[in-house]
Amino acid sequence: MSGIDAYKKALNQTASTRNAEYRLLAQVTAALIDAQETAGDMKKDPAKMQKLAEALNWNNEVWSAFMEDCRSENNKLPEKLRGGILSLGLWVGKETQAAMNGDASLDALISVNRDIMKGLDDATTTKNVSDK
Repeated sequence: MSGIDAYKKALNQTASTRNAEYRLLAQVTAALIDAQETAGDMKKDPAKMQKLAEALNWNNEVWSAFMEDCRSENNKLPEKLRGGILSLGLWVGKETQAAMNGDASLDALISVNRDIMKGLDDATTTKNVSDK
């Protein structure tokens, strides 16, 4: 395999990772939105509380995985970006706890996920345009 072929393969693998991360964030964000829209008075409806708890836990697990990946020696992201992701992940954990306690809405968590999705989508679009 030539150097250029290896480079293209690495780019494609990176794009595939970004696509997978985008899809995962889209799914968990949809679950957060659905839980938020159906929440109502959760204290009177355990099923709604469970739905909210499951969505929040899933989102927190996704961010925990992102943080774990950023701590990996094999992570190729720039150090500043990894630090930003770690910082966001810590905030997500705190905001998740606040939402579970009823002290915060899901709006900020949803907004952060959407912003990250936009960044992932822009990176993929930029990569695909540069291929042409």
